[in-house]
Amino acid sequence: MKNSKYIVLITLFLFYIQMPLMAQESTCEPNAENRIRIVDENLPNAYTCYMEMRRGWFSKKLGTGMLIHPRVVLTAGHNTAFYMFSKSFPFVASSVQNATMYFGSIDKDNYLVKQSVRLKTGKTKFFNSAYWVNGHISRDFSIIILPDDSVYNAVGGHYVLKPVKTTEDIEGPIHLTGSPGNEAVHEIWTEESQNFKISSSKLSYDLFTAPRNSGSPVWTLNNEGQYQVVGVHSRKDNSCNASVLINDETYNQIVEWCKQAGIELK
Repeated sequence: MKNSKYIVLITLFLFYIQMPLMAQESTCEPNAENRIRIVDENLPNAYTCYMEMRRGWFSKKLGTGMLIHPRVVLTAGHNTAFYMFSKSFPFVASSVQNATMYFGSIDKDNYLVKQSVRLKTGKTKFFNSAYWVNGHISRDFSIIILPDDSVYNAVGGHYVLKPVKTTEDIEGPIHLTGSPGNEAVHEIWTEESQNFKISSSKLSYDLFTAPRNSGSPVWTLNNEGQYQVVGVHSRKDNSCNASVLINDETYNQIVEWCKQAGIELK
């Protein structure tokens, strides 16, 4: 009986901490027909990048990222981080070694600027440990440090990063812009929705995603006319797609990583 009591208490506690702080409609029915393919230069597509990454010796991984500073790209942790079991040789302990990013990508022949970076942990890439743990979407984000501000100069700006706590901090509909794996490589698609909810560390929504959307910016056009990132798409969580929420903890971690790289994030 005593053990059963503890199990009930633990279950109730876990349920409580997963409850949303504030929410709009909570149904999750993603529909690919709601997306729009980006076929010309526009903002904030220019700040979004289709990414090709090499893990191990030969394995290529694809994803999405976003420019949040003249020299900083934000993406999903599982795009860049250490991975215990690689499908390529060597078969274990492989890590992403380089990334090539195409900003403002429309197709394989049309994009604004291309940037390749050699990735080294603690120098040009930063990520949380144990980012892959089931349910720990809050840890699934990373940053890549660019060698200079040439990308920024080419695209003319970047997404704004500010911490949010509740849905009241998100102005207007949310948008997800990225490179879905069910479409041709280099293509960027976007969708908007008013259907989202926030828990303490993640943002859930009914936006359609597919592999390669990992790291896609979830953004809103705020009252100051800025393209503000509110989440970094991670994966499906229960019935909804979900992202890392840009809350105080996430924001402060990104600021700290930037500081370690000699960059002041404003």
